[in-house]
Amino acid sequence: MPSAAVALTRAPLALAPAVRVIEPVLLRSSAQDPLLPWVEPPRPTPAALPEVSDALRRRATALIAAVVEVLRRRRPLAHLEPHCDESVFELLGRLHDCGALPHLRLASTQITRPAESSIEASARLTLGDMSRAAAFRIGRKDGRWLLTDFELALEDATIQRSRSRPV
Repeated sequence: MPSAAVALTRAPLALAPAVRVIEPVLLRSSAQDPLLPWVEPPRPTPAALPEVSDALRRRATALIAAVVEVLRRRRPLAHLEPHCDESVFELLGRLHDCGALPHLRLASTQITRPAESSIEASARLTLGDMSRAAAFRIGRKDGRWLLTDFELALEDATIQRSRSRPV
């Protein structure tokens, strides 16, 4: 193969591959310019949430586990009736009647207490090899703790939600 001779030349300035950048002009301050204080506004401190006692944490976890057992048909639905609001009980009844979920497992829970009269919990459930989510709100009504709101996502695009009644 014969080698071809290549001659390299510079490109003309009219065909320059880059556009010239205009550098910013820095303003210089003088002694006459006033100095402005650079104060960061105070950050609002979050309100302290009431502590979740160990007894309340155990009670909430036991209620969440009971809901999972009902959905798996390992526990009768009637066991939850005194512990649930009517709308939550209706949703659990519909889910219970749809069919058993024998592979549904409770993997973990997170429990917080946003107010003295309520507890909010989230649960990670496993259904086979997939993770699913559930959210619970347990409120204090007439001196008793009741499951007042319940949301469950068993499918990717569907959330089963209890309809809470306005107070």
